[in-house]
Order: sequence, then structure tokens, then C-alpha cells
Amino acid sequence: MIKFQFTFALAVSFSIPLGAGTFNVRDYGAKADKTSNDAPAIQAAMDACNQAGGGEVILPAGNYFSGKIVFKSNVTLKLENGATIWESGDIHDFDKNPSKTGRGDLFVADGQENIVICGDGKIVGTGQDELGRREEEDKTPLPAHRFGIVRFARCQNVRLRDFQIEFSEAHAVVFTRCADVFVNGVSILNNFLRTNTDGIDPTSCTNVFIANCHIIAGDDCICPKTETGAAMENLVVDNCILESIAGAVKLGTGSGGDFRDIKVSNCVIRNSGVGLGLFIKDGGTVERVSFSNISIETTSPETPINSRLRNNIIPIYIDLTKRDPDSPLSRVRDVSFSGIQIASDNSIVIQGMTNRPFENLTLRDITFRVTGAFDFSQRTKREGGKSTYRDENKTLYVRQPAYCVLANVHGLTLDNVRVLCGDEISKKFPRSAVAIFNSQDGVVKNVSCEPAGMGTPPVVLLNNCRQVAVGNAQ
Repeated sequence: MIKFQFTFALAVSFSIPLGAGTFNVRDYGAKADKTSNDAPAIQAAMDACNQAGGGEVILPAGNYFSGKIVFKSNVTLKLENGATIWESGDIHDFDKNPSKTGRGDLFVADGQENIVICGDGKIVGTGQDELGRREEEDKTPLPAHRFGIVRFARCQNVRLRDFQIEFSEAHAVVFTRCADVFVNGVSILNNFLRTNTDGIDPTSCTNVFIANCHIIAGDDCICPKTETGAAMENLVVDNCILESIAGAVKLGTGSGGDFRDIKVSNCVIRNSGVGLGLFIKDGGTVERVSFSNISIETTSPETPINSRLRNNIIPIYIDLTKRDPDSPLSRVRDVSFSGIQIASDNSIVIQGMTNRPFENLTLRDITFRVTGAFDFSQRTKREGGKSTYRDENKTLYVRQPAYCVLANVHGLTLDNVRVLCGDEISKKFPRSAVAIFNSQDGVVKNVSCEPAGMGTPPVVLLNNCRQVAVGNAQ
């Protein structure tokens, strides 16, 4: 059996000894002519490797055309420099008896262990074209079949490193109920204007490390989710560059299980609709989550997106709500943001529920540079998935005249928040630096707004708050 040795700090290094040997897909009939379906040859090499006790399946330089490959335990798939896999867009290359709607994925695995995809090659999907993000395309129907790249379920000891994915037509990399997953140095470069082209989506996984990745997505870049009764825990995201038309790092909306012990740090987020987001609506508990040392630039006004997306740009967003009227109440507690630098023309929005407030929220060392005079009067909150539950929070807090809006928080620490707003912007839209609603038991200190206003509106606005101490607001 293959054994893995690894260390993880700011980067991840791997030592993966070979098992029984190497298996060159050319020896199993792969033509690499970008026309012939090389899936049977790649599958044959992988099966032989697995049956021999493990080792490396080699794809030498060339253009391989392929449908579904079923990954097996103890197999390392190595994409050598110059090797490109071109994913088929024919659902029959993934499912011999496809339904009207369905999904195909290039690499699939269920219940396997010790599996690796690595090398300097790349994988090209079928999602080159735009879909549903411009104004005139907002109601464009989705294709009957969608095609992703990696979908692993119930696997253990998974490694993805160093290769590149381009133009995944759907969610590029999906892990469901996997354990001990390392993704290091992987680039996922999807069409920014193609809907549903997520980067990496781990669902109800344990011990997940994502580092040194560059992701451009026409949906969420990194989107942990949970299934009912199954937690997402021990997740580290470090040293990544992310660009998303939706959320760069987004927890939810699938949130039937708990999220625990999640650390996101040292990331650059640019041109994104939501920089850091928690969309919690299905009954799970979110706790011990921290975001630190992150720069966020929200979507540029020059980016050609439809008005619906333009009016729900939010650099930091937490929405605690219900998906449906009978959904169980979720809980969010012990969440912190520190060392965050923001460039945006929109506001931070963190909103709990009247009957389920946030517990213990910290924002410390936040610098917010206001980049333009944006009219908040048409803003709406991000829904993040289908919902039937409706409440006043859809527009109530996102339209408030402040650059950091917090509602329904019990146990707030807000320290050293600095809003930098030019004279012309400030005169056109006078706004507070911070506005807090329906909250209690908090400390707010060292809040500044530049240029300083004339007292209307105040730098810090409190509405229906109890036991909130404010110091050094200017």
C-alpha cells in the first residue's frame, strides 16, 4: 500500500513513494490525438496500477480526449509537462443511459483511499462560453447536462497538486464526506461570466487543506457546505488568490450540518461579488471560524454583470436566516475577522435573526477604502440558493447608510475599524462608518471615518442596542 508523508505550513510538500511501478497510458492504447476517446486506455492503466498494489499512471505530453475515468485506491495520476486532457462534452461518454438532466465528471471516485492527481499538465473542460451573467443573459436556461472535473465521495487521503484546470463547465472540484484532503498549487481558471462554475466545493469533509491556489470562477471559488447530520470541520484555506462573480470564500448555503474549526488566512480576493460570506439557513451550527490577513476588492464597475448582481455586492457578508418557513433555526457563534483590507463601493453586512442572534462576533483591524459613490437604494441581500422564507432582512440592512452594518449580535467586539471615504463620495452619500441594530453586550472602540463628518450621520450609529460601550469614535 502507498504511504503518504506530508507537512503543511504556508505551503504543502509531499513525498509519495511509488508502489508497484509506473503505468504509461500510451502502453494501454492512448492515442493523444485530441480526437479519439482515450478514456478506455487511461482507465485500463489505472485499473492495472490498482491491481498491482499501486503506483503512478503517467500521461506523457500530448492531447488526450476523455470522458469519465473511475479513480481507484493507491493510484497517482501524473500529468507530465505538455500533457492536456480535453474533457468530452457528450453525456454518453459519462453515462451510458443518461436522463434528460444530469452531470458528468471527468474523474470520479467513491470510497477510495490514497489517490493523487499531480503534475505540470492541465485539464480543459467544455465551459469556454459565457452563460447567464450579463444583463441580456440573465434568464438564459441552463444546459441539460453539466460537466465538472473532479468528484470524489467518501474518500480518504486525497492529494491534488500543481496542475491546472481551465473552463470547467460546472463545479470543477467537489469532495463529499471525504477525509484528509490536500489541494496545493492548483489553478482553476474558469469563465468568470459562466454561471455555476465553482472552483472547490468540499461538503461535510474532515481535515481539508487548500493552499497556494489561484481560482477564477463564474460562481463561488471555495464553497464549503454541509449535509444534514454531517459536519464540515478542520478546514484551512491559506495563501490563495481568488476571483469570483459570486463568493470568493463562502460557507453555505447548504448548511444542514455543522461548520467547525475553519481558518482562512493570507488570501488576496479581487473582483468578487462577495469576498467572505456565511450563508446559513438549514439548521447547522457555525463555530470557531476565523478570517485573517486578507485583502478584498469587490466587483469593478467595469465588469459586465447584470443589475441583479450589481445590487448585491457585499465585501463581508453573514446572513443567518431560514431556507423555508419550517426550516430549523441555525446558529452562528465565535466568528472573527482580523487584519482585513477592503476596497469597495458597497457595505459590509452581517445580519442575524431577531429570534436567533449571532453570539460572539469580532471585527478587529479593518481598513475600508470606499472606491465610489454607489446608491444603496436598490440593493438586496444575496440569497445564495433557492428559498421560500421571506423576511424584512432582504432589504432592511443592506440599504442602511453605513459602510459596516451589523444586526442582531449578542457579544460584539469591534476594534480599530477605519473607513476612508473621499470628499465627493461623502457629500453625495453621507453615511456612518458603523451602524449596529438590535444588539447587546458589545464593545466598540477606535472607529474612524475620513474625512470626518459634521455629526450627521454619526460615525457610529446604535439603534435599539443594550449594554454596548463606545469609545474613541471620530
